[in-house]
Amino acid sequence: MIGVIVNPEQPRKGTGELPSYAAPYISEILRHAGIPFTLLPQEALAGDSPLPRLLIFAQDLELSSDQKAGAAGFVHSGGLLIGNAGTSGMDDLFGVQTVRLLEEGYLQPPSASHPVTGGLRRETHVFGGALVSAASGASLAQVAPTQPSPHADGAASDAVVTHATGRGRTILFAIDLITSVLHIHQGKPVVPIPPRESSGTPAGSILDPDRDGDLVEIHDIDDLYYSGGIPLQDGRTYYNQRIILSPMADTLKELLLRAIFHLLSTAGESLPLLWYWPEGKTSMAHMSHDSDGNRPLLGWSLFDLLQELNVPSTWCTMPVAGYDRAFYNALIDSTSEIALHYATGNAPVREAPRWSQMDFDWQYDTLAYETGLSNIVSNKNHGIAWQGRLEFYYWCQNKGIQLEHSRGDRGFTFGTSHPWLPMEDDRPHGDFLDVLALPFLTQDFTVVCPHGFMRPLVDQSHATYGVAHVLYHPSHVEDPECERSIRETVAYARSLGMEWWTSEEINNWERSRRRVSISATGNGATDESAYCIQSPDKLSEATMLYLLPAGGAAPSASTLDGKAIDVSTVERYGHRFAQVTADLDGEHELRVPSVSG
Repeated sequence: MIGVIVNPEQPRKGTGELPSYAAPYISEILRHAGIPFTLLPQEALAGDSPLPRLLIFAQDLELSSDQKAGAAGFVHSGGLLIGNAGTSGMDDLFGVQTVRLLEEGYLQPPSASHPVTGGLRRETHVFGGALVSAASGASLAQVAPTQPSPHADGAASDAVVTHATGRGRTILFAIDLITSVLHIHQGKPVVPIPPRESSGTPAGSILDPDRDGDLVEIHDIDDLYYSGGIPLQDGRTYYNQRIILSPMADTLKELLLRAIFHLLSTAGESLPLLWYWPEGKTSMAHMSHDSDGNRPLLGWSLFDLLQELNVPSTWCTMPVAGYDRAFYNALIDSTSEIALHYATGNAPVREAPRWSQMDFDWQYDTLAYETGLSNIVSNKNHGIAWQGRLEFYYWCQNKGIQLEHSRGDRGFTFGTSHPWLPMEDDRPHGDFLDVLALPFLTQDFTVVCPHGFMRPLVDQSHATYGVAHVLYHPSHVEDPECERSIRETVAYARSLGMEWWTSEEINNWERSRRRVSISATGNGATDESAYCIQSPDKLSEATMLYLLPAGGAAPSASTLDGKAIDVSTVERYGHRFAQVTADLDGEHELRVPSVSG
């Protein structure tokens, strides 16, 4: 179906402090999107085996003359090719002229709508790639470099270029989508500020809080305001209304997914994929709480409120005195989740340095003992503390923490509302860490920020098919405005069709769906497509999508294991898909009637 050409031993071209080996991260992007693909070496371009209909170059490759000839022949004979970060020495094939390397810039929203760039609505921060000028190709979007422009008139360079050659078609992302996504996700090392031993995670974000931020309109009518406002002389209150409202890494991933869907649909090809969420849901909601002192009365107040609202949530809890076994049992019995709230230096172990694996392990073990849990699935650090870059993920992995949500605050500071796997990016091949990261959006509407931020942040999470992760501390629950904010947030998310899940539920679902494999069976029938779906875990009401050819109508029914199942039509990422929902457990065969465009 889709072949991805990647050379994991070839470092990124260019200077600067960007990740050297980001190209393998394309596997994480496609795997999370539920898209079946095959990794291929660049030698496959000059081999004898047939190539998939669509190829993706994950990086600006160093190709031999035979490999370039193979790529050109593939496209001329009807193949589809997506390039990333440069042309791999084949300017003519992509219809451009390369000018020089790009280190950093801003992708500009296009003036005309196109299925590939339809999700670009504001300038988006990008890192790495090449500056090119469209020649025989058609430019779909441009990039403004932060360095001096290569053009005398200061004009931006072409960043997304489509080109028809022979019977095939190419799309070039001259910007480095993969490096940009990984860099935004993982950020920069956090260096503690003396005399403190840790710093908040927004310090690790590489996004610009001003240029990448948006001004949110806060209306005075029927709104909730936070206590940190500054009173003005005329009686009004000033609020910091700027927040990173655009999940920029998700925007860049969307470009790649849209390019895949556009090329295949216009070529009359279908593509099966496993959707992010069950029951065809567009997005999900998640609420976590940081105990910060374990004060029992406030804990019970918040627990009773969430029971009334029927919201299971994740309680990030310090292993300190306060909550008793009765409270922990109530959380467990209510299907809420008990998580760790690692607080630097809380371990009373003389040999344990503050911010250390020993300190972290002691707190994990103590909370497990206090709660009676055999394992704790997730964690969020107190004060969203962070040091270094990736070392804390290793601590979590070593102790069995499977989902970490310390990174976040002030909006989409790490560019996403989706769970993602970190990757070591300073050596060949990369090294994926077995810990999902799930950023949070902000803390305590009405206390830390205006409640007016709630709807825009939830809307953006919904629009990008992710998780709206909000944080409320029990310590504020008896404030009437905070309680009202919780009620309104829960109601608004549900009005969008979001279901409230704990981080453990999100973790279990995401890990199970990543183990699903989809492959074409090649049954030889011309009037239908057949796919083998293998799911080692049980996935209730999993949602399968298959791409519809441009102009084609969805069939009224398909079959799963020989039984008819209903089909509906949905739009995702600007393209039309047929949708089926079924319980997956083991091996299944999905047969889809062919639809011509």
